[in-house]
Amino acid sequence: MENLRTWRNGQSLSLDEAGRLVGVSGVQWHRYEAGTRRVSPDKVPTIAAVTGIPPQELRPDLADIFAPTSKETAGVLSARGDAR
Repeated sequence: MENLRTWRNGQSLSLDEAGRLVGVSGVQWHRYEAGTRRVSPDKVPTIAAVTGIPPQELRPDLADIFAPTSKETAGVLSARGDAR
């Protein structure tokens, strides 16, 4: 996934360092970046929290599982001034 590579390079992290931050090996992180392995569902929340990449971008096929709750959406809208 290019967004993972872009994030890692922006942080000046090695594959091993990025992997360590989320509890996977550097080899596994490389597989995620290269697209040869998908991020496992149990790692999606951790990787999203560390990188700021939305869970829906990490695993679009699981977007329903990781869709923001209405409470989270309300908080985002309120913070942006969109809530009524």
